[in-house]
Amino acid sequence: MSRLTIRARLTLVYGGMFLLAGVALVALVYLLMRFAPRYAFPEGPAPAPEPTGSPSPIPTVAASDVLDINSKEDVLATLLLFSGVGLAVLSVLALALAWYVSGRMLARLHDITAAARTVATGNLHERIALNGPADELKELGDTFDEMLSRLDVAFQAQRRFAANASHELRTPLATTRTMLQVALADPDAHDLRVLGPKLLRTNQRSIDITNALLTLTRAEHGLTAAQPIDLARLLAEAVAGLDHGDRTVSASLSPAVIHGDPTLLRQLVTNLLANAITHNVPGGRVRVTLTRESLTVTNTGPVVPPTDIELIFEPFHRLEGRRTRTGHGLGLAIVHAIAEAHHFTLTARPNPGGGLTITIHLPPIDI
Repeated sequence: MSRLTIRARLTLVYGGMFLLAGVALVALVYLLMRFAPRYAFPEGPAPAPEPTGSPSPIPTVAASDVLDINSKEDVLATLLLFSGVGLAVLSVLALALAWYVSGRMLARLHDITAAARTVATGNLHERIALNGPADELKELGDTFDEMLSRLDVAFQAQRRFAANASHELRTPLATTRTMLQVALADPDAHDLRVLGPKLLRTNQRSIDITNALLTLTRAEHGLTAAQPIDLARLLAEAVAGLDHGDRTVSASLSPAVIHGDPTLLRQLVTNLLANAITHNVPGGRVRVTLTRESLTVTNTGPVVPPTDIELIFEPFHRLEGRRTRTGHGLGLAIVHAIAEAHHFTLTARPNPGGGLTITIHLPPIDI
């Protein structure tokens, strides 16, 4: 059994409501005409006119062509008849008008449906760009366009991420293969004590990239469980556990207990500090400040153009001057993903003399 379309149902609803209103109106008029006026019709048939002079020709009309009204009942019957005929005609016109108006109203909904079908084929560049008055359908179309824009950006980022991840993982694997092929081609010319550490370092790079990708994926999937975490303790452990080299790291840590995933938050503070230490100048400085409202990490380092601020949180993106350094380009991307998973607000700005200031605004949480 086929279902009625929305247009057909709207037509029936509009037409049915008009018909019910019309029936109610006819009934009300009939009752008013029946009981409200006082009718004064003469009893019996009307007297015949007296003949005067010579009769003039009078056109005759058949009795079936007119309605004689000689009593109150005739008036009411005639009123009921004409009201019924008018109601029937207007009901047909109302149904036709409802069909036309509902079609015009639903035309923009058809545009949204057509756009959704196009998107289902993989074309995320399609937009509805709905015209017309700012009503609920216009709001729906604009919301759909906004959703498509976000999906398009997300899918583009996913494609770039997959391509970059493949490239980053292929490099150490190809290096390992080359070293093994060279060693196997001339085993006597290669010392295992020299080749082994090289292979281990290359293999460790693959492991680091894989672990970073797993951490990033876990952070992007959100939190499964949260518990009170002493962020000051995690920062103190990270400051003490990282190799500072010739950089000076100073910390001002106030108590800050927040809800979160301990593993992800430990990774967040470690990556923040490691990034500030690694991408620095010889003898540079790193300043860590923690309050109940925010965590700020400031470092000296190369000058960062303001236009590159948004790019530093992209996976595998390395700023000019950082490409020859160690790292896989996932550190700040992981920080960004973990911050979003915890509903933190993350901001970054370049320092006038070089380096970055990254601030994480912590949400107010009552423990």
